Amino acid sequence: MKKLILVIAAIGFAAIVSAQSAAPAPATASKPASASATAATTTPASASASHAQAWYGCPKCNFTSQKEGKCATHNLALVKDHSYACPKCGKSSDAAGKCTADGTDLAMVDCKAKMMSARKAANPPVPAIKN
Repeated sequence: MKKLILVIAAIGFAAIVSAQSAAPAPATASKPASASATAATTTPASASASHAQAWYGCPKCNFTSQKEGKCATHNLALVKDHSYACPKCGKSSDAAGKCTADGTDLAMVDCKAKMMSARKAANPPVPAIKN
């Protein structure tokens, strides 16, 4: 009976932790004036026609966002999903090739893969309970 209670408690705890990590983090910074002006000029028809939102990612780490901006860790400009960026300096391009600054091959920024690897790192698998 004690083992059953422990198993149920462990499953409940894992469900709570996974639900909290899946919830989006609240935004702490306020919108700049230019962002609010841009949002006001967007037509509702174009917003409802496309449900897919643009994603942006840091060229050096797993940070992703739905807003343009800078990576808090590396202070680099976020690059739009499925564009190419230099992994060393962070310069971006729409086409594959070499970086103009240091000659490094440009790597494609894949925000979905970055999010999945960040989730795996944050939530390692729970080991099974042995009898």
